[in-house]
Amino acid sequence: MNKMIFILNIWLVTTQIQFSQNNYPKNYFSSPVDIKIAIAGTFGELRKNHFHSGIDIKTKQKINIPIYASQSGYISRIKVSPFGFGKTLYINHPNGYTTVYAHLENFNKEITEIAHDEHFRLKKNEIDFSLKKNQIIVEKGELIAFSGNSGSSTGPHLHFEIRETKTQKVLNPMLFGFPILDITKPVINSILVYDDSNNKRKIDVEKVNGKYTISDKLVVDNYFNLAINTIDYLDAAPNKCGVYTINLFLNDSLCYKNKMEKFSFSETRYINSHIDYEYFTDNGERFIKCFKEPNNLLSTSFVNFETNLGENLKIGNNVITIDVFDSYDNKTTLTLNVIKNSNSKEHEIKKIKNKINYKQVFEFKNNDIEIYIPNNSLYSDVDFTFSKSSTETKFAKYSILEETVPIHKPFVIRLNADSVSTEHRSKSLIARVQDEKLHCIKSYWDENKITGKSNSFGDFTIVIDTIKPDLKFYKRLPEKVLFSVKDDLSGIKDYVAKINGEWTILEYDYKNELLVFYINNTNLSEKVMLEISVSDLVNNNSKIFYKIN
Repeated sequence: MNKMIFILNIWLVTTQIQFSQNNYPKNYFSSPVDIKIAIAGTFGELRKNHFHSGIDIKTKQKINIPIYASQSGYISRIKVSPFGFGKTLYINHPNGYTTVYAHLENFNKEITEIAHDEHFRLKKNEIDFSLKKNQIIVEKGELIAFSGNSGSSTGPHLHFEIRETKTQKVLNPMLFGFPILDITKPVINSILVYDDSNNKRKIDVEKVNGKYTISDKLVVDNYFNLAINTIDYLDAAPNKCGVYTINLFLNDSLCYKNKMEKFSFSETRYINSHIDYEYFTDNGERFIKCFKEPNNLLSTSFVNFETNLGENLKIGNNVITIDVFDSYDNKTTLTLNVIKNSNSKEHEIKKIKNKINYKQVFEFKNNDIEIYIPNNSLYSDVDFTFSKSSTETKFAKYSILEETVPIHKPFVIRLNADSVSTEHRSKSLIARVQDEKLHCIKSYWDENKITGKSNSFGDFTIVIDTIKPDLKFYKRLPEKVLFSVKDDLSGIKDYVAKINGEWTILEYDYKNELLVFYINNTNLSEKVMLEISVSDLVNNNSKIFYKIN
């Protein structure tokens, strides 16, 4: 790498950092809570199949902490779902930003009434709708909601986002000057070293006199890459959080950079190429690759070498420096001495007979199965593997690649299902088998074949579900009635409540397997009969009746 390119790279990185740090208003947004901000999750943090798109603000492990508009604007969208963000508000602001408030317990009175009307207009428990501009105007610091644990939240907190209104790209809220205390440096735990034989070696990192290193020099050949396991802590909470920037320098030349400043939701599944997905699946540890696979189009990453880091090494001793920053410029550095063998051979790309070219559509078909993998579904070329084996049931198991191979788009599975009787076809599904558990996917029949889509490779079979969901009365509280609901096979698809025969709102707390009916909207001056109906994915149905007074 010549001197001019090196200078250009350093200038580009410095300019990007200065621009991103100075381009966001630091005193425009106020805190959405009136308690000291403590962060449980940072922007860009590594999550299952996605990057974290905001910050998680702790609410003292309580629900109903008041939530305030971070800036003046208007409510642009209201969403209520048992999954994902749960109860969520979106506020558009006049400077081109949108703030998002998720996992809420309740909205304020005015917003609740608007949402209530939409529920009844559509007769749906789950709603997601946009409002007319200025339909609900809010002022900075105005009470808009109360914190909760709705959706896929694992504990009470506020998920807070800042987006570009026009593009809906999410931005790192920690760059906007919120009063978040952080002088704690990131921590580097270990690295993965990749060699010419496609082996991975985990090496724990040592901290000596405040500096990170490893005990021995690395001796490598022409093929060599690195991945890093690193986390961050903030001062006011013990939670393990994600880092902001990773820079890898080889002999003082920038070779890799990842900066979690902003990204689009269409990119978020690239996390499965950004990390070593295979190692995570097998061992439960996330290592961020300091290189990019050919079909990893994540915009947060920059790589200045085409194939692998090893080809950029000089014969003899090399110094690799990895700088890790959090959003407040706290910096941790790992220094590695790497010796490249003088007799290193050229890296040979193994020719694989049944290789899947990631750029192209891949199809496989025999008498039992049809497989269709769309183009650009894989992050690099992959060896296609397939096998069929018997099971304890009358339906075979089909192994498609390995579950450790990540996929960016769902692929299609079509199974010959002559052995399924006509009476059971409406109750049949394709299921992925993982850790001896069945995970059913939406499936449909066409002639004598059953078809479904999956976001993961692995083992698949056919299952028949004729068992109704388990629906029972659980508990009555002054303000609500709780019903337990379980379905261990195909899963809950729909849930409906009626009061004296008329549709009414019912909430589904899937994490705790509960259906919740709130009594406060019911006129108890008359006899009230509550009817609840629950269906699973193949329309097995259970009903229960409950007399409220």
